[in-house]
Amino acid sequence: MSNVSIPEKMLAWPLFGAGMENFGVNDCPCTIPVPEIGPDELLVRIDAIGLCFSDVKLIRAGEAHPRVISKDLKKDPVIPGHEAVMTVVKVGDKVADKFDVGQRFIIQADVYVNGRGFAYGYAINGGMEQYSVIDQRILNGDEGCYLLPISDDMPSAVAALLEPWTCVQASYMIENRTAPLPNGRVFIAAGDNQIYGAGEALKKAAPASVVGFGLAPEAVEALNAELGVKMTLVDEIPSGVQFDDIFLCNLPAEFAEPAAKLGSRGAVTSFIGDYAGRSGMFDVGRIHYEGFFYQGAPGTVLSAAYGRNVRSKVKKGGTCWLPGGAGAMGQMHTQLAVENPEGPARILVTDMDSSRIANVERLLAETIAERGIEFKAVNPSSLSKEEFDALLREFAPEGFDDIIMLVPVVPVLAHAANYLGEDGLMNIFAGIPAGVEGMLSIDGMVNRGCRYIGSSGSRTEHLRHTLVLAETGELNPVTALAAVGGMKALKQGLEAVMNAKFPGKTVIFPNAPDMPLTPVSEIAKLGSAVAGTLDCGGCYTMATELELKRLYEKEG
Repeated sequence: MSNVSIPEKMLAWPLFGAGMENFGVNDCPCTIPVPEIGPDELLVRIDAIGLCFSDVKLIRAGEAHPRVISKDLKKDPVIPGHEAVMTVVKVGDKVADKFDVGQRFIIQADVYVNGRGFAYGYAINGGMEQYSVIDQRILNGDEGCYLLPISDDMPSAVAALLEPWTCVQASYMIENRTAPLPNGRVFIAAGDNQIYGAGEALKKAAPASVVGFGLAPEAVEALNAELGVKMTLVDEIPSGVQFDDIFLCNLPAEFAEPAAKLGSRGAVTSFIGDYAGRSGMFDVGRIHYEGFFYQGAPGTVLSAAYGRNVRSKVKKGGTCWLPGGAGAMGQMHTQLAVENPEGPARILVTDMDSSRIANVERLLAETIAERGIEFKAVNPSSLSKEEFDALLREFAPEGFDDIIMLVPVVPVLAHAANYLGEDGLMNIFAGIPAGVEGMLSIDGMVNRGCRYIGSSGSRTEHLRHTLVLAETGELNPVTALAAVGGMKALKQGLEAVMNAKFPGKTVIFPNAPDMPLTPVSEIAKLGSAVAGTLDCGGCYTMATELELKRLYEKEG
């Protein structure tokens, strides 16, 4: 494919400021020139763009979003869209030896250059436009090229689902630390006069600096001797500083809660000692966005908590609860739990939408039966609080091994946390904003090994892993597709995402401007021949896509 017709103008959805009213103009896309490229850049046609609640967060925040680099979106707008599928239509001379017109790609949107983030669809114009420039930040970033090639037989609508599927997969690939950070910054705070020992792991880490609060003089002397570092003592909980490893030893809540917020990205906080019956307010948003990890152990050895329950995968043969497990992203987690041969034996899905529950049950019924999983799906709104709590206790008398939190509501999270069992793990997948606090059991962390993990986004290696799973048939991503539409329906599609209108993902075809937003369950309405292209399960196929393109796509 050497010659491709490229129009002079294109449709795009720029973001001119915070709020849906500043997305596009008068609820419509803008007509703008197709951009020119430099000699080391590519021009790509956007074949499909998946819609994500992260797009909604971006639009609501505008310049305040941490990934946006424009200081004034009114003058320097950004075009959102990070779940993009693209075809190369023009190649700069300096990259002609590496790329060809006609190549198809998906993109890892978390682009980094020299450690600085330039996310596609946030800092770099994304896929909510018909044509997009791929520059050197994407082609030659910290992880190399952020484009991954896809085969010609993969439908664009399915390829657009691989990025969100990757975020789901990556949330079970978190590598939690099993020891203090070598040469790191350590904070130790105590609320009693006990002598605390460093333990082998902390001694081996050889921290570069240690700050202490509330420790008895004998404890300071003993730790200085063990660690070979003179501790800096403070008479109040520090502010404006961050630590890699934090040890809170029998510390009262008035000191423990602010101290637990002093972590750097990926920090580990250990509660050491007697915390029976204790709970505390934690920044649960930073567990998700910054990888905070809270752990604990009884006794007086600071290193004692490292290494217990550091898994990120669900427990094989265990009992798993997925609050929100029938939503757009939730059903992906539920599908993984059901299809995983190393997954749980008992699964509870709760969701506030009975139609979404019915959809998940229909999609997964055959696999549930094949694997012999005990599966229960419940709408909590149909029960009283007492009835719902009784159901949870009955389903998991010893508590849940895994809780996959898919509802970004702190009271729901805090309530669910009470049902973690011994060495239970809560995966906080839902994007609760950093700085938002919730009550968690310190007793559970210290005495029962309960842990909380979270992740945001993914890396190129994760996307490549998901692509291989899809290409080999180990993952069937199309089950997450719930609706399709054209460029002019994109804002309507985002509103549907905001209101959870569809039981799965929505994908937009930028070069099919007039295709109405349509649920896959009603896709036959788009053309007389469309119904016959679906597979026996009613799922979208390449034949479906070709027919939709024939009916609606406009090029040149």
